[in-house]
Amino acid sequence: MVDTQKKKVVVIGAGVGGVATAARLAKAGLQVSVYEKNDFHGGKCSNIVHNGYRFDRGASIMLMTEVFEETFHHLGTCMSSEGIDLLKCEPNCNVWFQDGDCFATSTDIAHMKRQIEKVEGSKGFDRFIAFLQESQSHYEKSVIHVLKKDFPSFLSLLRPAFLPYLFRLHPFHSVWQRAANFFRSHKLRQVFTLGSMYLGMSPFETPGTYTLLQYAELAGGIWYPRGGFHRVVDSLVEIGTRLGVKYHLSQPVKEVAISPDGKAFGVLLDADRFVEADAVVINADLLYAHRALLPSNLPGQAGLDRGKDISCSSISFYWSLSKKVPQLETHNIFVEDSFGQLSPQIYMKRQSLLKPSFYVHVPSRIDPSAAPAGKDAVIVLVLVENLGGSDPMNSPSEKNGITKLVAAARKHVIFSIEKRTGSVGIKKLIEHEITNTPLTWQETFNSERGGIFGLDHSFFNILSFRPKIRPDNFDGIYFVGASTHPGAGVPTCLAGASLTAQRVLSDLEVPIPWESRNPKINQVGSQYSTNNLFVQSLGKRLFFTIVLYMAIGIALGTLWAI
Repeated sequence: MVDTQKKKVVVIGAGVGGVATAARLAKAGLQVSVYEKNDFHGGKCSNIVHNGYRFDRGASIMLMTEVFEETFHHLGTCMSSEGIDLLKCEPNCNVWFQDGDCFATSTDIAHMKRQIEKVEGSKGFDRFIAFLQESQSHYEKSVIHVLKKDFPSFLSLLRPAFLPYLFRLHPFHSVWQRAANFFRSHKLRQVFTLGSMYLGMSPFETPGTYTLLQYAELAGGIWYPRGGFHRVVDSLVEIGTRLGVKYHLSQPVKEVAISPDGKAFGVLLDADRFVEADAVVINADLLYAHRALLPSNLPGQAGLDRGKDISCSSISFYWSLSKKVPQLETHNIFVEDSFGQLSPQIYMKRQSLLKPSFYVHVPSRIDPSAAPAGKDAVIVLVLVENLGGSDPMNSPSEKNGITKLVAAARKHVIFSIEKRTGSVGIKKLIEHEITNTPLTWQETFNSERGGIFGLDHSFFNILSFRPKIRPDNFDGIYFVGASTHPGAGVPTCLAGASLTAQRVLSDLEVPIPWESRNPKINQVGSQYSTNNLFVQSLGKRLFFTIVLYMAIGIALGTLWAI
């Protein structure tokens, strides 16, 4: 029996992936310490409280509740036992078009039938059902073969269980192409590709697999935890504390201590304080971690430059309104005609006149505790370019550009809400405003260039192409979070926390308590045991074969679209 009490793990960052991983490792009996640079936990999934108003800083759309439930189940509890009360949002979301039309998505199939047939005629509903069937397949196969599986090498793409679905998941098509295969009207193609905005991407750039997000919303519904999305993180922290996790807030990590042969043995908090560890889990932004926390003189570090792959950023407004705006539902998306047109751009640029689609969340509509009586808390999210422009980051020119962008975004948002919903005087209702910009995301959360989704989710940034949970050039270092497999989004990061915890426990030869009553380490470790010299050599040759198939698939997908 392994003496797990002697195994120590340090987790850097208390985002949702970090706290979920910490709790899982503590459940297995390890000594876990979490170090967080801010004075709060949750990262971008934290909240903002001001004068009786409560805002979700980032995530507000809860999908895939079964992933949340699984996390709590693995920790020996459930969400209801932890006091998490989920409220169902109905309708799911109001989609407001430029011409004043509003389409309300819902899990109510009769409601959807009436709306779809109004736009596309009697046969439109049949096409909707066919779209749901395909997106359901994307969802179910992705949960089994992607969300719950690690992809430690390119050979992972050739797993017998996964390979048959590689093309059936339509990764070489875009979500727009998949929607266009079923819907005739431009408006419905827009409605059923809006999930791409959850990844900060254009529907022309997002792999077709991600229609699974539309299925998750339309079949499973959108939910909201009473008390705010941060309640989920609070509960994971509370569970972790009960299991022995030690949380250290306002305590940034200066550097990961690594031996000359690439083995991590702890972290440096400052020049005088060192914390020993058998493993280090990094929940900080991945590119920031490689640049600031890991030594650059080790093999493989110098070649890590994925700046071009960083996702877009956002300008987020947090408005305390003096009155309710009943025209707004809990979730609202204001869609511009340009969404789904020839230009794939969906975010604002400083040098562009494009007015993007944007998202409005009113938590007080579903949960009155989010605002004083008779008032509304409103969050607006406008996707904008990250800080990767020609101006040096944090330069006066860059800051001036952000200031102008904020003003333009605010004007666009207020004008659009008033014109499309018929509400008036929105600006006068704003008692107080808090604003997060690309600079805020960078400075507060070390998000490289202010990218709020980490690395983007284009095809060559998913599956085996996404940065690994355990990088090859280090030993004892593990990643969890948006830029690591399986990707961004709260349920995805929770699934990633499970994969990361399993990898740590496997490497430390510690039984995995949620696997079975008689867990076998080799069951998890076997997917990594193939990483020997023979397989590495074979993998190099097979990799080029895979790339060839991918190139053929992309070419066929492009021809099909034309």
